[in-house]
Amino acid sequence: MSYRIQIEPEAGTLLRTLAPHTVLRLGRALADLADSIAGGESTEQSELRVDDCVLQFVVNHAHRLVEVVHVEQREQAEAPYAAAATTA
Repeated sequence: MSYRIQIEPEAGTLLRTLAPHTVLRLGRALADLADSIAGGESTEQSELRVDDCVLQFVVNHAHRLVEVVHVEQREQAEAPYAAAATTA
């Protein structure tokens, strides 16, 4: 039995704004992750990076679930660090 993938509403909203090829690549990466976890591999990571996106997830082994909790474009993710670097 494999792991299911659940996407939180906020993450789903952003996914709908991304380019179709990016969504497909994120989907493939999530499917590969779910397969590897179902196969017994453990993961220390809590995010996937594809193209210009960062996808954060949580694995719930009790419910055999990979839950996508947040998605953001890399420019948005790096903006606070860039602003901090210019003000220092």
